[in-house]
Amino acid sequence: MAVQSPPAPTQAPPAAGPPAPGAAPGRWTDRVAAALRQTPGQLRGVLAVLAVLILGAGVTGMTSILAKSAVIEETTSQSGRLSVAALQLYQALSQADATAASSYLTAGTPSESMNDAYRTALRDATVALATAAGEVEHAEDVELVAQLNARLPVYTGLVESARTFNRLGEPVGATYQEQASTLMRQEMLPSAHTLQENALAQLTESRDGAAAFPWAAAALVIAALGTLVWAQLWLTRKTNRTFNLGLVGATVLLVVFAGWLAMASLASASHTSRSHEEGSRPLELLAQAEIAAQQARAEESLLLIARGEAPEAADRYAEHIEELTADGGLLDQLDDAFADDPDLAAKIDDARDAATAWSNGHGEVVKLAQEGSYTEAVALAVGDDEASLQTSFNGLNAALTEATETSADRFVDATLDAQRSLQGAAAGLAALSLAALICAAVGIQVRVAEYYA
Repeated sequence: MAVQSPPAPTQAPPAAGPPAPGAAPGRWTDRVAAALRQTPGQLRGVLAVLAVLILGAGVTGMTSILAKSAVIEETTSQSGRLSVAALQLYQALSQADATAASSYLTAGTPSESMNDAYRTALRDATVALATAAGEVEHAEDVELVAQLNARLPVYTGLVESARTFNRLGEPVGATYQEQASTLMRQEMLPSAHTLQENALAQLTESRDGAAAFPWAAAALVIAALGTLVWAQLWLTRKTNRTFNLGLVGATVLLVVFAGWLAMASLASASHTSRSHEEGSRPLELLAQAEIAAQQARAEESLLLIARGEAPEAADRYAEHIEELTADGGLLDQLDDAFADDPDLAAKIDDARDAATAWSNGHGEVVKLAQEGSYTEAVALAVGDDEASLQTSFNGLNAALTEATETSADRFVDATLDAQRSLQGAAAGLAALSLAALICAAVGIQVRVAEYYA
């Protein structure tokens, strides 16, 4: 009889220990991939994508609106004040030079009206220069303001010397007046013009920034809306339920977000463009027209001071008058700019009539001066008579000034409209994006919870 041996004892499995050297532990990406193979993980992944897109749209939309508001504010503050100050400075300096040259023609003491006009022009130039000094930021502009500050007292000193010698009947006064006009024409006005161009360039840059559309925010909100639509279609296939109220609410909120963003951006851009078309552009043309008239008046006075024998002054006068009245000149450009505005068009017509009367009478003044009828020439040039060139020049200047004031008011109105179109937009967009994110989170979390119920 065979005897069987007892069965061998069962061996316990080896205890688990640390992984062998070189063995790869489980990676977090593997765990994420495993989770995404399950519906709850996929839902959480969709929520993460939506959170990035919605928050991104909200942040970029809010910051773009705030940036637009800051840029528009800059056009009414730093760059806006600098451009206005530079424009006023150029005009005031030209006005002072034209008045000083004309007043020299008056025998003895100039009339009180001329003195008032000269003092007012100097006061305006000083105020504009002080304003510009407080607004300039670039080294070039700081240097220009410093140069003008240094030269203005020199100019006024030369004018006062010319007036003093003129009262004494000394011919040397004409030399001082010519030196003053040369300083103004060759040094001060070019510096003021460069400052004006720099300020207008800064204003244009600000305007372009205010008119820019927030494409980054628009792209993110469109991507978020597309993801929301896809997520709802996907959930419908997964759950056989047509609507997810949370995702529907998020979609509606993002549609409102997109509409508000687009409307605020386009409205501010439209008002900013209007401020240029109805404000800054006509203001620039009107300023050029006023300056051309003032410089022509100064050259005409210098020509008379030289008894009609100053060919260079005559050439410069003709150049400024042509710039103002020739075909395609400044008055024609202003006609085009104000073609649809009866009130301003009427002012430009008045300016043209005055410029024509002035130009037509200029030849007679020069002829009288050259023929030795100097007293009659001066009376026709600076007299108070209705037919004098002074009356025509005053009419031209008054018409351009009225149009300037109207255009300045329109610039301010359009800029304020641009600011108002953005009011509350930044806070509203932030609130809408946050509400949309909450709705999306609630809608997806409800579906996730169903898998663990």
